[in-house]
Parts: sequence; structure tokens; C-alpha cells
Amino acid sequence: MEATGLIVLFIGSFLILFIFDGTEMFSSFSRFFKGWSFGAVFGFCFWQGNYFIAKTAGERLDWRKNAKKANTTTLLLLFIYGVLVSIGVPFIYNKYVFHIPSDRLYGYILGGSFTGLTIDFAIVGVYYSGFLAKYWMQSIKNEEQLKQENLIAKYEALKNQVNPHFLFNSLNTLTGIVERDSKLATRYIKKLSDIYRYVLEQKDKETVRIPEELQFVEDYIYLQKMRYGTALNFVSNVQDSDGLVAPLALQMLIENAIKHNVIADDQPLNIELSEEDGYYILKNNMQKKKTMQQNAQIGLDNLLRRYELLSNRKPEIKEDAGEFVVRLPVIKTDK
Repeated sequence: MEATGLIVLFIGSFLILFIFDGTEMFSSFSRFFKGWSFGAVFGFCFWQGNYFIAKTAGERLDWRKNAKKANTTTLLLLFIYGVLVSIGVPFIYNKYVFHIPSDRLYGYILGGSFTGLTIDFAIVGVYYSGFLAKYWMQSIKNEEQLKQENLIAKYEALKNQVNPHFLFNSLNTLTGIVERDSKLATRYIKKLSDIYRYVLEQKDKETVRIPEELQFVEDYIYLQKMRYGTALNFVSNVQDSDGLVAPLALQMLIENAIKHNVIADDQPLNIELSEEDGYYILKNNMQKKKTMQQNAQIGLDNLLRRYELLSNRKPEIKEDAGEFVVRLPVIKTDK
């Protein structure tokens, strides 16, 4: 692509010089070089500058959620850049290379600017139509993929919550609570109901505010502590109320920690949630069970795929000094 661009730039500069200067372009090497370099610099500035603007806009602007804003911003940047180059290059060449007299300088600049801007807009128009179609199609594809990933996540969450093992443990715990404290049993049932309702409410959402997710996590931890008591500890130090996360992301990570680690009075499981440098950090001490569940990696892979579509930063997963640490990028709200 780069080689093709250079060839087009070389030939295009030669043809433009021939159109404006005819055979006079060959009258001297100096005349030829100055005229050709004028077109080449013009073309190179337009080529690389417009490419950089388009590439940056494609990567950093949110074409999926706000295509109109992304489109307007990109076109405005391309227009401003085109005007600056169309004025700047003719000014420098006509004054310092061609040494045009002052009384004719601005006429030459105006003529060169008009010609350059016309060519630039024609090329940008053709290129940008393809560029726009590409990112719109990509945004549609990403949205459909994200919906699919979210459906998988919701299905897994529902399946995990309603599977016989979970219901057996929940009802068994509830039976013990009812026998000794009816008020506590009522609270337990409400928390269980809140968990199901939250999962169902997220079926059409791509992201959720961190306070909502934390409340869901607290409800989930509450039920688990009824079973494990003081052997399960959870601490949250998150203060940011404006950040977003993928729905059920934190609960899935906590659920994995509970499933795959030994939890006992003499081996408590400590889970901590914090925020640092634009990431939500969830970590737990590692005391792995001998028999491991097989769907842990499936849940983590799904989480990674969802964040590829929601953020330009990827979640980070690692084992460090006896701890399992997951760093989820904070997705900022659009103010």
C-alpha cells in the first residue's frame, strides 16, 4: 500500500506539473524539480495527514453509539486540515522557492490553494465514502457480536443461578434460617429474588453503572455468606459512581473465585475490589480445589470478548504471589 501510494504520488505530481507548465517544465532541471516537488509535497501532506486523521477517528471515536458525532468530527478535521495545507504549502513555495514578487504573491497563493483544495476534496470525497461505509459496517457487526456475547453471558448467569446445585444449596440454607430466625429468612428470600430480577433486567443492556453492579454483588455475597459465614470475606473500596462495567462481570468473577477455591474457617477466601488507574481490580487469595470446574475459562473468554467490543483496553488476568487478579477497564459515561 505504501509503495503504491508513492508511485501514484510521483506520477500524479508529474502529470499536474505537465498540465500547468507544459513542455516548459523540461527547460531546466531546477524548474522541473521545483515544480515537481511542489506537487509532491502537496500530495504527501494531503495523503499522510488525511490518512492519520481518518485512522485516528476510526479508532478513537465511537462510531457504534454516536455515528453522527463521529462523522461530523471527522469531516470537520479533514476540512480544517485541507484548508491549512492548501494555504500553507502554496505560501511557502511561492514566497521562498519560486520567489514570486509581493504584488503577485497572494494571487499565486489563492490560485494554488483553490486548485489544491479542489483536488483534496475530490479525493477525500471518494475515499471518505468508503471509509464511512467501512466503519458503519464494522459498528453494525460489533453491535451484533456484542449482543450475542451478552446473550451468552446472561444465559450462563441464569443457568448458574437456577441450576439444581445452586437451588439445593440456597434452599438448604434457607431451611436452616427459617428454623431459627423467620425475619432473617424473609431477608434471605428477598435477596434471592433481587438476584433473579437483576439478571433479567440486564438482558438488553451492554453496560451498567458500577453502583448497580455493586448492589447486585452485595446481594450475591450476602447469600454466599449465609452458607460460608466468616470463611468468606468481601471488601469493596470502589468510590467511582460514574463508571460502567459489563453486566454481571464482577459477579461472574466472584462466582469463579468461590467455585474454584477452598473455603473453610481455617482457610478463608478473601476477595477485594478496588479501583486504580482506570481499572476495577478484583483479587482473591488462591487455595485451589483439587477438582476444578471446567467452565471457568469459558466465562473468562466470554468476558474478554465482550470487553473487546466495549473498550479499547483489554481486561488483564494474572496470578501473582498467591493471588488471582483481574483488572477490568472502567468504561466512562458520555457526559
